[in-house]
Amino acid sequence: MTIDESKALKKNTRVYWRGDAGDSGLVTETSWDAVTIAGNNGKVARVQQGDRRERERTPTKPRTG
Repeated sequence: MTIDESKALKKNTRVYWRGDAGDSGLVTETSWDAVTIAGNNGKVARVQQGDRRERERTPTKPRTG
C-alpha cells in the first residue's frame, strides 16, 4: 500500500498483511499520521503511514490453514 492509499483508509476498511487472506484486520481508528487495526488474531496495532507498505486492501494470496 502506498502512502496515498494508506491516507485514504477509512474506519471499518479490511486490510491484509502482505496480501494474505488469512491474516487480516479492520481499521478501527484513523488519524492524520496513523491507523489502528484490530486483527483477526485478536491483536490491535497502531500503524504509522510509512509502515503500511506490507498491508493491502485486497487479498493477493489465498487463505491458508
